[in-house]
Amino acid sequence: MDFKIISGMIGGLGLFIFGMYLLSDSLKKLSQGLLRSMLEKITSGRLRATMMGTFVTAVIQSSSATSVIIIGFLNAGFIPLAAALAIMIGANIGTTVTAQLIAFKFTTVAPLFVFAGTAVFLSAKKDKTKNRGLALLSFGLLFLGLAMMSSAVKPLADDEAIKNIFIRFGTSPFLGILTGMIMTAVLQSSSTTTGMIIAFASAGLLDLPASVYLVFGVNIGTCATAGIASIGGNLSSKRLALGHSFFNITGTLIMLPFIPLYLQYIPMTSGDLARQIANTHTIFNVVNALIFLPFVPLFVKILNKMIPGTDYKKKETRHLDANLFITPNLAIKAVIKEMVVMLDICWEMLEKAEKCIITYNHKLRNEITLDEESVDEMQKNITEYLIKITKEQLSDRERNLIPALLHSVNDLERVGDYCESIVKSSQRGYEHDLKFSNHAKLELKKLFGKTHALMQQTKKAIKRDDHKAAVITLNINREIHALVRQNISNHIDRLEKGECISDAGLVYSDVLMAVERLTDHLCNITKGILHIGKR
Repeated sequence: MDFKIISGMIGGLGLFIFGMYLLSDSLKKLSQGLLRSMLEKITSGRLRATMMGTFVTAVIQSSSATSVIIIGFLNAGFIPLAAALAIMIGANIGTTVTAQLIAFKFTTVAPLFVFAGTAVFLSAKKDKTKNRGLALLSFGLLFLGLAMMSSAVKPLADDEAIKNIFIRFGTSPFLGILTGMIMTAVLQSSSTTTGMIIAFASAGLLDLPASVYLVFGVNIGTCATAGIASIGGNLSSKRLALGHSFFNITGTLIMLPFIPLYLQYIPMTSGDLARQIANTHTIFNVVNALIFLPFVPLFVKILNKMIPGTDYKKKETRHLDANLFITPNLAIKAVIKEMVVMLDICWEMLEKAEKCIITYNHKLRNEITLDEESVDEMQKNITEYLIKITKEQLSDRERNLIPALLHSVNDLERVGDYCESIVKSSQRGYEHDLKFSNHAKLELKKLFGKTHALMQQTKKAIKRDDHKAAVITLNINREIHALVRQNISNHIDRLEKGECISDAGLVYSDVLMAVERLTDHLCNITKGILHIGKR
């Protein structure tokens, strides 16, 4: 095999992969907002979800991108596992559109697409128009790469030794499936591998039997993307990755006995080998979808048993009942109850953040992120609820109380922000292997102890309109401010003595400031209860 063949094959493959990547990326940018909004509406209906998965993948030309988006939605809790599985089944069908396009062999007009795409991209002033130009350019590059690969490997069709190697793919199902699977898992793109199969077949190196086995392997290999994307995700994303693998592996095993039927009837669909390969890819995934789609609910139950457990979820508002608007006094009490729930979440966040300061834990870090989202959602819901209360007939006391409650809800949201800020500081320390001195750890322990005491008294003050507890919070907050000042002074002394490093000191100072501001926001709430200041 001479250098000309190798360089042509590698260069063509590089051009093809880059064209595929550029096409997928530009199409995603052109349509991602619309596609995301469409996918977010999928909550039930297996057939509808499958059609949506097919459409989205056909548009963005990447089942890998669809699987990553779906796993993101699962992690965020936007869609249930059943809908995600149905969408992935549809994505398997949608990705075959790329193979069908490749089989059209636009190689003769590919340079025109490159020229038109370049012209649009260079002359465009808007990003959207530039992306349209990139889509045209990448479409042309894709087919130029395919043509380059086909012409480069064509001389190999006359080499008996090389020919015999490729013939083995057709006589050994295991070898063909394994090769297709490995190539797709490595390249992270079923479309790229299918394009290579079509290029080799067009050059006379692969026959239909060998191509069929390779395509079957491609469908298994494409599961690797979902598996990689699910790493670090929640249990639902891991179940989706396992389900996707199960569908494709089982589908391959079901189809293997029907290979003789494939070889008999696929040539009837087209006289062109490239089109036959594309049709094989499409038929495999369509039949697979028809087999498995009715059993999605059963598979969900099986996957839940195979990967047991429950994910840590966002907390929902519990007390804001619209039926209470006719009795504003009860509606306001419901708001206060919800604020207590908000404070409890913030308290949990603070406890988790403290644990992360001592020993960083990524699981707790993820839980705090979800808790912070819960607090943000509650702030929004409570604010909207309070505004609706103002439209009712209110007493003077109720009318005066609502602005104070609105301010207090905002303060609670800020408390959640500072809890997240503390855990981000602890993560920074962990990533840079920064350690606190024993003195600093003791100082933080005492400071967090005072903060927990303040949280406890704040909760009493909110829950019972307890003025005594509110006064105690102000006293504790003065002690916290004094502690922070003392701790900063001690930290400077340790720096001068070389007992701690400056980078760790920056993290330590950030934690002190976050705690101090957090407690100030808690005291803003209790000052409102005592009618001190602006409230």
